[in-house]
Amino acid sequence: MFIKSVLTQSIRLSLLVTGSTMLLPSSMVVAQEIDEHAKSVEKIQITGSRIKRTDLESASPVSIISAEDITLGGFTSVEQVLQQSTASSGMATGAATNNGGAGAARINLRGLGTSRTLVLVNGRRMVNSGTGADSSVDLNTIPLAAIERIEVLKDGASAVYGSDAIAGVVNIITKTNFDGIELSMGYAGSDEGDANTADISLVTGGSSEKGNFVLGLSYVDRGKAMQGDRGFSACPDNDFDDSGECVSGSSYIPGGNYNSGDGWGTLDSEKNWTEDYNAYNYADSSYLYTPQKRVGLFANANYDINEHTQIYLESLYTKRTSTQQMAPSPIEAILTADATGNPFGTATSMRRRMTEVGDRVFDQVTDTLRVVMGAQGVWDVGSGYDWDLSYSYGRNDATDRSSNYINLTKLYNTMDATICNDVSIPCQDWFVNEGELSSDTIDYISYTDQASGGNEFNIVNLNVTGDLFELPAGFVGFAAGAEYRREKGWYQPDAVTVAGDGSASAQEPTSGDFDTTQIYAEFAIPLLADLPFVKSLSVDAAVRWFDYSTFDSDTTWKLGLSWHVNDDLMLRGVASTAFRAPTVDELYGGDVGSYDYLTDPCSGYGAGDPSSSLYQTCTAQINNANFVYSDGQIENTYTTVANLSPEEADTFTLGLVYNPHYIEGLSATVDYFNIEVSNAISRISTQTYLDQCYAGETSYCDVLNITRNEITGNIDYMESPLTNVGTVETRGIDMNMTYVFEAMGYDWGVDLDATRLLEYTEDEVEYTGKIDGTKGGFAKWKSNLGIKVGQDDWTASYKIRYIGSMTDDYYAAYDLVQDVSSVTYHDLAAQYFVNDTWSVSAGIDNVFDKTPPYIYSWNNANTVPEVYDVMGRYYHAKVTARF
Repeated sequence: MFIKSVLTQSIRLSLLVTGSTMLLPSSMVVAQEIDEHAKSVEKIQITGSRIKRTDLESASPVSIISAEDITLGGFTSVEQVLQQSTASSGMATGAATNNGGAGAARINLRGLGTSRTLVLVNGRRMVNSGTGADSSVDLNTIPLAAIERIEVLKDGASAVYGSDAIAGVVNIITKTNFDGIELSMGYAGSDEGDANTADISLVTGGSSEKGNFVLGLSYVDRGKAMQGDRGFSACPDNDFDDSGECVSGSSYIPGGNYNSGDGWGTLDSEKNWTEDYNAYNYADSSYLYTPQKRVGLFANANYDINEHTQIYLESLYTKRTSTQQMAPSPIEAILTADATGNPFGTATSMRRRMTEVGDRVFDQVTDTLRVVMGAQGVWDVGSGYDWDLSYSYGRNDATDRSSNYINLTKLYNTMDATICNDVSIPCQDWFVNEGELSSDTIDYISYTDQASGGNEFNIVNLNVTGDLFELPAGFVGFAAGAEYRREKGWYQPDAVTVAGDGSASAQEPTSGDFDTTQIYAEFAIPLLADLPFVKSLSVDAAVRWFDYSTFDSDTTWKLGLSWHVNDDLMLRGVASTAFRAPTVDELYGGDVGSYDYLTDPCSGYGAGDPSSSLYQTCTAQINNANFVYSDGQIENTYTTVANLSPEEADTFTLGLVYNPHYIEGLSATVDYFNIEVSNAISRISTQTYLDQCYAGETSYCDVLNITRNEITGNIDYMESPLTNVGTVETRGIDMNMTYVFEAMGYDWGVDLDATRLLEYTEDEVEYTGKIDGTKGGFAKWKSNLGIKVGQDDWTASYKIRYIGSMTDDYYAAYDLVQDVSSVTYHDLAAQYFVNDTWSVSAGIDNVFDKTPPYIYSWNNANTVPEVYDVMGRYYHAKVTARF
């Protein structure tokens, strides 16, 4: 058979020597055992190369995470596993993303953005997924029960895999060789009694001399947690009065907040205007941890037609239902002087929290299917060549529903006497207290927004690998192949949203497709061997030509060097170019509004120097002496510039692997990385453009296209275009030390994984060591320390996760710079094998119940949930039976 059972074991054992690993290796063995197993297996592929080889150490740094470590960690999604990696930074959506995540989970290697990390399943692409026209893979679509291991390549790999592999590659290897039945049942929950999660999985398989099959089913039911149930997130801005009452929140309040030109205030029960009003606390209505249900089915099978040819099938299907919840809709409207009930006698701006309608609830239902059919074999010519021909089909369909939205056009109808005299349109006095809106009005203006979307690809791949000829230092290995891929995506918003009539931002439909043809070649060339200070020296080289229907053709390349100085020391380095083609969403996406956390430079401009450019620009735009403050969330319309071209990147890594023979079981790696992205597809830095606009740079104002409310002076409209003008550069050092040994009658393992970020710059803005609610966190130091101890029938682990201190200087222009302290989490877990059939595992994450730090520029829950643990102490347990 083409796939041997010893293969998986050998790769798992290689964790001790192949470089940085995020979690501890699951087998307590010494390095000599690894060498024996490695020599006994046939040639295999490791992520980062398509050349089959016996040497598991490559020029590129690769981390491997085993299924055993996933089980011990109590994880229920791929996202949870990967986001603990020290290579993950920036903003990666997941279970704690309530506003804007749409239930998806994505990985963000190096902080370069989710679309710059390529996700593979068994070395082939996974379909992009989400609510439609998505630019990256939703990791929820891959059931954990299907996973044999996860390989993470932290290096550019476009020459080998094509587009998107700028920050790295996540290759998820599924189970293909399984005999028997395995049933697992797990349960987890927080110390507060919420976010309870249940998961169950069933895997079965069998094999014969001619082939094998694996079938699996998994189900995950993730519970919710509310922001109001945690002290750190119960009050926006953590602003309490002397009595302990929350006095901060939104100026969109129940009953309404009004401005007729004299500043914001509210009305008492007799419609007398007053400047005093209480801010609205929306935390009680907002999720801290979003609920979700997932059903996953998977099947892998292969069959040997003869001794030279095997056919195979991979299939995966996932159904996800997810929900987010936020406070009732905030609406803003201009009421005319003669609007029903207007006590001011002049045009008046109104802000109102529509509590009468109910909380906004966002539901998604996504169906994702991926099928791969193919044949592989050996071409018995010369030394023999392995070939693989496959067809991949992937499709994602989604419905996206938002309940309790407000139709603003209908709302205006209710206050216009010339329209609402019609019996079908109720007239409404909007200058009333909370709860006094008529039921007819509520029924008339409220609606459920329903959108649909999806993604699809068709891919044909041909790959050939083998040895070309022999040099004095060894055989020259090669791989070559061709790929044809066609992708399409679509997203159709609700008609009310398209028309711009809703309380949510207007959005236009997205629909488009592209196809690409690509050819690649890769070579592993041994240069020297068995010389003083050179046990072996080899070069890896690859080149890929690609042609897209949406732009011209081009090439990308890779050049790597592996130098085994001796049995203990290996030096390695890779230089390459990489690219990312524009996605369907970027090429064909319609304009869409977004409420962004921005600071209006004109806030408080009246106190400035009348001769300053800021004062003069603001005065020209704001004809209102009473304008003082613009709300932190400003509606920003995302637009697209036509004729986007691919992103280009130069990547470089340089490192060493050290396995000293005089210390059995010790392995250490150090790798320097440098990634420079040019022609980056990104939105302009809106805050930077705002600041420059009001500093007197009028060209920045032209790009933003700002319009302001004629009464309040607040920004009503501005644009943030998507262009190819962006640049990104990041540099850093990855370090890993793994040590396995025997002591006191126990097997021990210690694993230290750390990343030192030296630089992260985007569009000439420095983010190194900084955090904010828009970009996420870029800590200079991140590390994971794991200690594992065990014997034949049990294993216990202790893990320390560290996120270094950062600075939040989002409001530096207002002399508000925050030093955010480092955060350390402690996790405990254990597994016990009762007998050959039964095993149990249990653990506690965040043992000391560390709360996330308050962040000035928080994007949710007074912090950045995509960076910090918001759940607190969390328990998990699992029972597994194997038959």
